[in-house]
Amino acid sequence: MVRSLVLLVFGLTLGAIGGLYAIGGLYAIANPPSLPGGLSLPFSVPATQAATAPAPSQARSSSPARQANDGAVIDVYERVSPAVVNITFVSQARDVFGRLQQQEGSGSGFIIDNQGHIVTNHHVVRGATRLDVTLADGNSYVGEVVGTDDANDLSVVRLVAPNDVLQSLSTASLGDSDQLRVGQTVIAIGNPFGLERSASMGIVSSLGRIRPGESQRLISNMIQTDAAINPGNSGGPLLNLAGEVVGINEQIEAPSAQGNVGIGFAVPVNALQRYLPDLLAGRTPQHAWLGISGSRLTPTLAEQLSLPIRQGVVISQALAGGPAASSGLRGSNVNNLAAADIITDIDGKPMRMVEDVIRYIDQKNPGDSVRVTFLRAGRSQSANLTLGVWPTSGAPLG
Repeated sequence: MVRSLVLLVFGLTLGAIGGLYAIGGLYAIANPPSLPGGLSLPFSVPATQAATAPAPSQARSSSPARQANDGAVIDVYERVSPAVVNITFVSQARDVFGRLQQQEGSGSGFIIDNQGHIVTNHHVVRGATRLDVTLADGNSYVGEVVGTDDANDLSVVRLVAPNDVLQSLSTASLGDSDQLRVGQTVIAIGNPFGLERSASMGIVSSLGRIRPGESQRLISNMIQTDAAINPGNSGGPLLNLAGEVVGINEQIEAPSAQGNVGIGFAVPVNALQRYLPDLLAGRTPQHAWLGISGSRLTPTLAEQLSLPIRQGVVISQALAGGPAASSGLRGSNVNNLAAADIITDIDGKPMRMVEDVIRYIDQKNPGDSVRVTFLRAGRSQSANLTLGVWPTSGAPLG
């Protein structure tokens, strides 16, 4: 079974290329502006019920708890949906034959202030020659990209509109994604397949996920949810029952690129809040960078190499000139895996897998110093190094 990571932009077309096209090593759905035929209806309820089925008065849908939950969801939608916008874009790219073709598509976003600033995903607006933003009242205005955080797939767009329009805008409040708990109810609002301001409800399925973004950099602390999100939801808000934005919907895991199967991911809103001052000022956020790529040391590999440890991160590559290489750390040799340094801890914190390194370095800033402990030729060593600035392209993951 082929597994595809799908970025949630709807209606992206590229000449005669259909189905799937590659973006930075990922796969994104390329849908024509008109929906294909053969749409299936939702699952229907059987006409007859088993004798043991509860009476209507006992049905879960009519319970006080369910009614209270429904009321909370309705309240959130009515308060926040006016702040959700539909972003349509036009861009140009060359097809496989080198011909310049026009791309068109749409995504979602949400308004955060009365200056007309809108948060969305970077992959919604990347390379766009024109952005049109449609508000809840149906009026459309031009949008301009103010700032972009490619590493976290986030962008801020400014609505170009008269002052009286800006002052009347509905805005969404930003919450605290660190307060989320697995099992908590969440609501996604966006424009799946161009269906404006559609809502879906689910739970937080997991927290702290690390996923590949559009760039080569992994995005840490992503929120996994089973709320239905599909192409066109990109950049839309994931909300708690207080109506606060806790995430920015970004991607789904889709077997054979078939669409939503209940595994979606959102960028945590705290990643946005951390870099929002830079984005609003038009500055590119800077992310800490170690300059390595690697893999988890498995017990089997440790046994094969006769190592005295059973966990750690094997350095596959230490980029020349990067912080790790400049401090003497070494990657593996294609003919000699045993030549690789194996990171065991950073600043005294155990590093059992690549995700541990990514998560820890992501908390730091460029210029911060860290102490890396590693195993080389069976001996434990340490090196102090200063973290660099993550390059926007062509760099190892960590």
